[in-house]
Amino acid sequence: MDELDIAEDFPKDQLEFDRRFADEPACIEYLFGLRWPEGFSCSRCGNTSYWESARGLYICCSCEYHQSVTAGTIFHATRKPLTTWFKALWWFSTRKSGVNAINLQQLLGLGSYKTAWEWLQKLRSCTIRSGREKLSGNLEVDEFYLGGVRGKKGRGSKYKFAVAVAVERKGKRLGRLRLQVIDRGTAKELMPFVTNNVTSGSNITTDGWAGYNALEAKGYQHKIIIQSKSKDKDSVLPGVHLIASLVLIVT
Repeated sequence: MDELDIAEDFPKDQLEFDRRFADEPACIEYLFGLRWPEGFSCSRCGNTSYWESARGLYICCSCEYHQSVTAGTIFHATRKPLTTWFKALWWFSTRKSGVNAINLQQLLGLGSYKTAWEWLQKLRSCTIRSGREKLSGNLEVDEFYLGGVRGKKGRGSKYKFAVAVAVERKGKRLGRLRLQVIDRGTAKELMPFVTNNVTSGSNITTDGWAGYNALEAKGYQHKIIIQSKSKDKDSVLPGVHLIASLVLIVT
């Protein structure tokens, strides 16, 4: 995702926000200024002249390269108006008590809780510090599921969507953690989640799910705890289960 250099040019209160971002052109003009603060410059050839297509793309007059003010941002390819996204950003960044998915769904009039939750994750992703260090040491890794039909639990439940979680264990205390929405809890998604977020050589504890079978091949020390075979059910991955329960509360 591209990083835009955001200047101190944002509304000071709700009235100013409503006035400045009342329609789609105002939102586009604001994003244009963030992407090209010195005026348009083609990212391919550097030319400064352009024309705008009917689809809102900026086309270089020299090399005809197509560019968009939303490319590489959380707004890219969205079907919702930018005015709605800007409202979400405003509430997310200004509410002292924070905003959860239910709040966002109600505030924006979104028809789907899942849409509100996914939007919230995109907004939260903007606050992630670039170049942050990977997790390390002793960790628990698992997935949990949100949404779906009441009473139906775990992998394979209809209408649920998965969240991968990795959390450091420091004795009885928890350390840093990582969360990521995934389509399904398969090795194809779980392995990149681990390798992108956990230092090679770390000690990782998981349940018996086959999606984690390749951890040792990826350079990790892998311990498997199967809940059905454990005498103390509450001691199986308590860190990730605590994180999951907290996420369920705030979402």
